Amino acid sequence: MGAVSWACFIGRKGRMGRKNIVDRPYFSDCRRFAEVINVMLYGGKRVVLPENLRLRQRRYPSMSGDSGEMERDILMEDVGGRVCYGIELETESDYSMPERIMVYDACDYEYQIKKLAQGHRDRKEYCSYREKKSRIKESDEILPMVTVVLYLGEGHWKGRRRLSQMCRGGEELGRLAGEGFYDYGFCLAEADYLNPEEYRTDLKEFFQAMQCRGDREKLRRLFRTDGFQRLGAETEHVIARHLHIKRLLYKVEKEELPMCKAFDELMREERQAGRKEGKREGKREGIKEERLLVIGRMIMKGFDEAQIRELTNCTRKELAAAAGNRLEGRG
Repeated sequence: MGAVSWACFIGRKGRMGRKNIVDRPYFSDCRRFAEVINVMLYGGKRVVLPENLRLRQRRYPSMSGDSGEMERDILMEDVGGRVCYGIELETESDYSMPERIMVYDACDYEYQIKKLAQGHRDRKEYCSYREKKSRIKESDEILPMVTVVLYLGEGHWKGRRRLSQMCRGGEELGRLAGEGFYDYGFCLAEADYLNPEEYRTDLKEFFQAMQCRGDREKLRRLFRTDGFQRLGAETEHVIARHLHIKRLLYKVEKEELPMCKAFDELMREERQAGRKEGKREGKREGIKEERLLVIGRMIMKGFDEAQIRELTNCTRKELAAAAGNRLEGRG
């Protein structure tokens, strides 16, 4: 499976967030998804193969949509390794993330058990009350759920990493309760601090750009490298959105310019705007100086404050400045 159609990620009532429009389809590409999982969980070894991945979609009706999300960002089944992998794409820290992932995983396990139970009922395979009560047979197996968080925001993740950090007593719970308390956690990758060189797909350029978000000159040099000259339009659009530069995004998406050319044009426009603003500022300063000079001459000729303010419509601050210039011999 290649890139997933954007239509797969349209929410109910036609509403789409930025994550739905751009990030989900981009990271749902099997090559990119497999690479993220392999780097984050398996030290870069090719444990998960792109050709073995199948996109799965789940909605969790038991979860409230008021403040939380009712579905995973991306869920893939590795039909070769018999494991389900989820990736949550976050641009903001989530203090309840350990609980959220725990619920996602629990809902997926329940989904699998319900599916097995339905098959047993349809085929009338239950042989005992124990099997009916359990809903599954002793020989049944479910796929393990592994969920990772990819933080695409700037800086470090500020949310909790483990369930114990959300509880009174914290990590002491594990020592006190032993196996009675399972400390649910998750694997986290922060875009600003991972190593782009570990990636062989265009994720390498994506993460390189993320780590230069605050430095226009670094971005300019980066966009001129060979890797960025070969980038596809999809990757350029995702990068442009995460750089939070509206004019660059407009040039890439609306004017359909290559990233390097769009950025060069943006830098040139900003330099021109800076020069124009400098000229305007210089002109304003010249007018201000001329105005203070006129007020200073009126002071010298003996005009009182009321007359000067009436004739020039100046402020008390300007009058004081003009008087100060006169005392310093500048007017």
